Amino acid sequence: MIRRLVRRFGARIRGAHGERGVALVEMAIVAPFLALLVAGIVEYGTLWRDDLTVTSATRSAARVVSNAGNTEGADLEGILSLRAALKSIDGVTVEGLLIYDASAVDGQPDPSCFDAAGDPRSRNNLCNYYSAVQIETLTSASFSGCTGPDASFCPLSRDVNQTGGTTDLGVWVRVQRDFITGILPGDGIRITDYTVMKLEPES
Repeated sequence: MIRRLVRRFGARIRGAHGERGVALVEMAIVAPFLALLVAGIVEYGTLWRDDLTVTSATRSAARVVSNAGNTEGADLEGILSLRAALKSIDGVTVEGLLIYDASAVDGQPDPSCFDAAGDPRSRNNLCNYYSAVQIETLTSASFSGCTGPDASFCPLSRDVNQTGGTTDLGVWVRVQRDFITGILPGDGIRITDYTVMKLEPES
């Protein structure tokens, strides 16, 4: 009788240990896939959020430049607006900003505002390009009578006459957004956005 009880108890203990071992093996197989899934959700979720933030920042900058009309510091006000709006995103670097004449049908920058490699540049009467360094360092002292970085598409020459039709003004932005989880290949992704608005009419 005692022997029979000892055998049954031993069999139960061995069975419990066996199930525990199987569960550990299953967890070891499944855990990496679960971790990858969670990391992917975090990465794409924050990327989507940051893309919306860039869109909002671009619109805000365009609105500020539009409201500034043909004043001397119009571009600087847009730069400051963009800079402030993007400070809330970690791992984002503004690579370049174009403030341009958006009179084209589709509202995009003129092709001549980009070089052969697709990088933005300033072009006379069409667009002002501001580099990442300029976006971080430019002050009001850098802008004087369109002799500074805003010389190509001078704010003073922009049309704010309501009867003649105000200038369609565009703001184009490109940012580098670093990956935060490290599960995706590469260092990050580029986000590009643009917004077009009419200059605020004065008369």
